[in-house]
Amino acid sequence: MPSDLRPDAPLATPAVQNPAQPAIEPPSVKLIVRLFVIPFLIVAAAVGIMMLIGSMAGGTPSVQEAIARLKRPGGERTADWLVGPGAKQRYMDAKALTDQMKAGMTEEERVKLSGELLDLLRNYTRPEEGEVQHFVLLALGRVWQMDPSQGAMDSPAAVESRKAVMDALLEYAKAPQVATRKAAILAMAYWKGRDEARRAIPLLVSKLRDDGEDIDVRIAAATALGPLASSQDKDAIAALEYATRDSDPREVELVWSASLSLAELNQPQVADTILKLLSRDELSKMEYYDRESDPQNPSYRKLSDQEQQRILINTMIGVEHLDVPAVQGKLKELAEKDPSPRVRAQGIEILQRRGAPATTR
Repeated sequence: MPSDLRPDAPLATPAVQNPAQPAIEPPSVKLIVRLFVIPFLIVAAAVGIMMLIGSMAGGTPSVQEAIARLKRPGGERTADWLVGPGAKQRYMDAKALTDQMKAGMTEEERVKLSGELLDLLRNYTRPEEGEVQHFVLLALGRVWQMDPSQGAMDSPAAVESRKAVMDALLEYAKAPQVATRKAAILAMAYWKGRDEARRAIPLLVSKLRDDGEDIDVRIAAATALGPLASSQDKDAIAALEYATRDSDPREVELVWSASLSLAELNQPQVADTILKLLSRDELSKMEYYDRESDPQNPSYRKLSDQEQQRILINTMIGVEHLDVPAVQGKLKELAEKDPSPRVRAQGIEILQRRGAPATTR
């Protein structure tokens, strides 16, 4: 399912939140893991999150409280269910690490939190404990997400911290567990603009080209390449183009994700696919292979209206700089005429950044 967040634009708990944009609920890990109908959550766009972690009112645990509790032994997992109050508490504390990220984190705070999360990841989390490990991985990605209002943060301590975090993400991207690989790869997508993110591109290309890799991992890799690669990265573009030629109808989300990343890299050859993803008429006819609702009996199903909105928003953000007149014209049309206030608001915001005003209904 499309994500409400994208690591590269103003993800739903943003780096620089636009107060005029409608509130977007934080995605689940499963959402983050799928760009459109599966997604990540993530790449897509939504509104950059840069983060200050601290105590919040109303009984929400502080980061230090959450980390301290997460270091205690927790419950195990049977099938898809967490077992016992200990496991549930660990899940809640792990989620708190991401939920409490706000704009304004200093370099010193980022270095400190990175070290604590790395210790937590390596020494106190296990794959069988629900999604705790996945939240910690995603939190690690967010810690060093760039904030345009801050400087480069290139002190020796910061550079060393980022190296250690990227080492961990690359390591966990090769884990035996599919969900762990997905979370680690999607965490990398938050590093747009960071020099250290260049280290991830060969692995992402390899995952995307590997037909034997789990489809959700390949979708995550396609999603992350958009924000991390550049138009000069020929291997990345070739891998994304390879993914767009996938003809298995059960893997259509891979085609969508790869096409959107190519659009982010200003590759006009994907314009036809992008125009379909920006069309309400086309989206209403699309089906995807739902592997999550009933994993034992996956089946095709139509996109819900909410899913269509998420695809529209993510696609609009991804094509902001795609230099194709028909695509930009469609973006303007959505900003002016789409029935969803959220879609129109996103379109207006993009057009304003581009200096092309839209007239709303």
